[in-house]
Amino acid sequence: MYNFSVPSPLKAYLDNVIRINRTFSFDPSTHEFKGLAGNKKALIITPSAGDFTPGTPLADMNYCDTYLKSVLGFIGIHDVVVVAAPNQFMADDAREQSTQAARKELVQLAEQW
Repeated sequence: MYNFSVPSPLKAYLDNVIRINRTFSFDPSTHEFKGLAGNKKALIITPSAGDFTPGTPLADMNYCDTYLKSVLGFIGIHDVVVVAAPNQFMADDAREQSTQAARKELVQLAEQW
């Protein structure tokens, strides 16, 4: 997460990936969009300075996860998993605890993926 959203290079990359008739289509007769990315999975790993995870006081300021899930859904990728690594700018113990929890979750995901 960067300033509550995604870094500008990632936004620029997505702007180049999301292209009509390549990653999505539009039907003018029905005014409907259809994702063309197929049956894929996505993993979003989001480190952040504080804790913006669901259920926390700052959760409503996390535009990163929502934006990425929306963009991926638009191109047809709906199987999206988010692994957060919050508190990266906090005291060493809080940062280490968060990092270890994210690593554990990623190892479990890798075994199932």
